[in-house]
Amino acid sequence: MARPLPKDVEEQIAGTARRAEVRSVAIWGFILGGIFGFAIGATMFSAGGGSIYFMLGAGVIAALWYLAAGRRKDKKK
Repeated sequence: MARPLPKDVEEQIAGTARRAEVRSVAIWGFILGGIFGFAIGATMFSAGGGSIYFMLGAGVIAALWYLAAGRRKDKKK
């Protein structure tokens, strides 16, 4: 087993990891939001193939639900 990290290194790594997680969540939110917005807009203004666009939007909602359910809870020590 590896030795524990010194407190200052542990805090530096924690800050970097937290920023990376926020950035990752923001990018995923932007991508999924764009797909969802396109799907809803295409469903409302499209004469044909509306069900395909609706399923794309529903798939984004399902993906968000799955990602939110899998997110671990932060535990305070």
